[in-house]
Amino acid sequence: MKTEKRNFRRTVVAHAALIAVCGTAAMMAPQVVFAQQTLQRVEVTGSSIKRADAETASPVQIITKEEIDQSGKGTVGEYLATLTADGQGTVPFTYGRGFAGATASGISLRGLGANATRVLINGRRVASSVLADDAQRAFVDLNQIPLEAVERVEVLKDGASAIYGSDAVAGVVNIIMKKNYVGTAIKATYGLSQKGDGGEPRVAITHGMGDIEKDGWNLLLNAELGKKNEILYSDRVGRGQVGVSAIARQGFDPNAGPSNNIRFLGGNGWIPFDGAARVNNTVSQSIVGNVRNPVTLDYYGRNDPAGVGFTRTFPNAQGYCNTYANIPQNNPGNACLIDQWQQVGQIQPEQKTASFFGRFTKAINAETEGFIEFNYYHSESAVQRTGNTPSGAHFTPAGDVVSNTALTQLGATHPDNPYFGTAARLSYLPVEDPNIGPDVINSKSHTVRLVGGVKGTWNAWDYDTAISYSEVKQTDTDHHLINWRVSNALLNPTPANVAAATANSAAYAALPAGTFWRIGENSNLNSPELYRALLSDQSRTGFSRQYGIDFKASHEFGKLDGGPIGVAVGGEIRKEENDLPFYSGLGDYNGISLTKYGGSRTIYALFTEGLFPVTKRIELNAALRGDHYSDAGTSVTPKFGVKWRALDSLALRGTYAHAFRAPGFAENNINSVAAFGGAVVNDTARCATPGANVPQNQCDGVSPTFVQRGNPNLEPEKSKSATLGMVWQITPKASLTADLWQIKRTGLPVIQDPQQAVDAGQVTRDPSQAISPADPGPILSGFVAFQNSSESLTRGIDLEAKHRWDLGDGMGRLTSTLTWTHLLVQRVTDNTGVTHNYAGTHGDCNITNCMGSPRDRIQFATTWDWNQWRLGANVNYRGQMSNKLEQSDATCSQTFLDGSDAPNGCKIKSFTTIDISALYRIGKNTEVFGSIANLFDSKPPFDPQTYGAIGYNPLDYSGAIGRFFRVGVKHKF
Repeated sequence: MKTEKRNFRRTVVAHAALIAVCGTAAMMAPQVVFAQQTLQRVEVTGSSIKRADAETASPVQIITKEEIDQSGKGTVGEYLATLTADGQGTVPFTYGRGFAGATASGISLRGLGANATRVLINGRRVASSVLADDAQRAFVDLNQIPLEAVERVEVLKDGASAIYGSDAVAGVVNIIMKKNYVGTAIKATYGLSQKGDGGEPRVAITHGMGDIEKDGWNLLLNAELGKKNEILYSDRVGRGQVGVSAIARQGFDPNAGPSNNIRFLGGNGWIPFDGAARVNNTVSQSIVGNVRNPVTLDYYGRNDPAGVGFTRTFPNAQGYCNTYANIPQNNPGNACLIDQWQQVGQIQPEQKTASFFGRFTKAINAETEGFIEFNYYHSESAVQRTGNTPSGAHFTPAGDVVSNTALTQLGATHPDNPYFGTAARLSYLPVEDPNIGPDVINSKSHTVRLVGGVKGTWNAWDYDTAISYSEVKQTDTDHHLINWRVSNALLNPTPANVAAATANSAAYAALPAGTFWRIGENSNLNSPELYRALLSDQSRTGFSRQYGIDFKASHEFGKLDGGPIGVAVGGEIRKEENDLPFYSGLGDYNGISLTKYGGSRTIYALFTEGLFPVTKRIELNAALRGDHYSDAGTSVTPKFGVKWRALDSLALRGTYAHAFRAPGFAENNINSVAAFGGAVVNDTARCATPGANVPQNQCDGVSPTFVQRGNPNLEPEKSKSATLGMVWQITPKASLTADLWQIKRTGLPVIQDPQQAVDAGQVTRDPSQAISPADPGPILSGFVAFQNSSESLTRGIDLEAKHRWDLGDGMGRLTSTLTWTHLLVQRVTDNTGVTHNYAGTHGDCNITNCMGSPRDRIQFATTWDWNQWRLGANVNYRGQMSNKLEQSDATCSQTFLDGSDAPNGCKIKSFTTIDISALYRIGKNTEVFGSIANLFDSKPPFDPQTYGAIGYNPLDYSGAIGRFFRVGVKHKF
């Protein structure tokens, strides 16, 4: 809601709008005195027509800066993640395993994905993050918003494409920055978890001078610095299932196929068994090395003194294992086990941020105002993941996946080979080697936004026009990647391996002849020169850019019984560009991400809007927008709204709108490609192969890598949305708002169902891991493309209740707000005509990032203002959900070893946290404050299905962290 206070004649439009909805306006404010000559007109998010009342037909939630402060949250993104309208599919800062790399935060209104919500700054667009969520959904990084420069946030909770453009399918988040600020304020805060980690220092300086009303100009400057220190899973051992990836300890079958997000149920290094026998030619990587018997093809750990066929043993290997083992050593094959995620994974990555916001406003004359806004945001983060392996696969620039399993061997003369004298395959995890360690990606990004414009009044027209430019650049550097040619030569120096490594690496060619890469307990014998030849850091730099010009104007025409008609017209031309290249070294190093997409397009748009006060109690509004995308065609989207003041204290409202979202560059570019994991499929073809004799547990619930590609034949998605609600001022101090909402989408771009791809044979297999001569081998990778689904429908109810108590006797005032969003329907009809219902379940992963679709989200906030004190409490509740992928599933998506549902009852339990805050004012200019997040140290319920975190749902990360304390001071000069 943009607020403008000017000394101007009371226009007929303002007067008529006020008369039409004065009953609604009275709900939240005293009666307006019509005789006064200074009126306040507001431009509400969701409309381009200024009006004297903020209450429109569309549901808009207004969040003040004071509400954000009272919550104790440190950033805008953290606060918005608590909104009940923010459904699953959001991108939290701690989402380190997603494609966004834990450098950004995004919001997903209605759980429709981060690309269905349009984020604006002062009503204008900004460039999206360089990395799309799940290599599909482009979104605006909320971390770039400097908290102390924010005045308020307005959340439009219905479709608004007719006003803001094609991608506002689920709604709009409009972040309004401070204007006409005078004075200087310094704010410093420090946060720390109860475990003493996750330190969070922040400092902000805000300065403003010049008063636009008195001096004719104003300059606002804001600078902020912040840091978040990492929080490791290893420092939360014993906190329920947080960080536990070896979930056999929770009752799962350690020999079953991998689950969605947890690769090795028994732990890294586990040698699987089928009954009492080892599964032939099948293994996971071990920190001491699992080695295959060249004759029987069974794997044995180098720490096993009774390894069948060993020609030498390694007593020190078990000691090395004992040093790093963090789980029970219960593998029947005597393998060395670790829970790698719990050992090196992060709940929260390290991040450093710096931002600057400036705005200069100049009154050119009594009717004209010019302005310039400038934003700069810089972020550096370090995301630590599991280690790279020499026997893993690598990607080629063509998008192919190449297995290195067969080529990774300990040579016949390798000193660490238990089958000394004969070359033998090696499955090795060098994560405990201090010179290699876990995979770490450092990201550096900067965002620049520049807007210059003019606004004012001309011949009774209110107008606003600007030229804008915004750009995000990001450089990712993946550290200590293994050159597969060099590793093959250092482990098994055959003439062919040596020749390939020599041609590829000058550093390898400079090593002494006969140099071996020593592994496990002997890794300390390796030279620095060996690691320089073996390892390399590889980088990529991508950008996202947007620039354009926009114009809008509003005026009054004619007259109805309730007043004159307000009309707005506008248009824009903008250019969008995005480029995310491959990492350098792709094809030469194991573990490099296969992600590439980009494109450019030009968008032309025209829109018009009308406000029709039919009577003093009935207001109609309508809008129409035409968009032309150079790569997606043309669309016309209307929107209609009605508000009826049935009683002086009761207003009824409703909207109906169409929307149109052009496919993103990751979706519709033929050159776009990305690899992802986490999809669970059944490999029916492998186990059905005659004579293969593959155990069923090697075919059920497997999780291969999938490669997705863009589809230039994608059609734009279209949607129809509707709301129906009421605003009821029960008493002068109590109000109730209720809205029923529905969004129906057709042609939603989704990736092809991975199981359908597997069933259709769209896979590459790895024969080197075959169990028998007839076994075609496990799936190495599957191939899917984006396609338009048939239809999706999402429906729910929003409820908001507010009450204020004036306590009297000098005890101050108590204000409470309850918001509740209940999901009634979430269903998708795929392109085969099959309907999937997801409400209350863990699906749909195509939209919700496998965070699930709980039916209920509730937030309760209460604040007590008493003299110099302000005390607050916030309760955040996420409802339970079934651990099924959709409602029609007859069985739970996962089961325990005994066959019972996992978790018990096949339910992901509900999760509730309580946060408290306190502020004390010292005089007029100084405040000291503090907060405790997750006051009662609630632990997140077990969620083995999600892939955005380990053992818990990513949106429950405050439970994974535990209590978090913040203290701070703010002084105004």
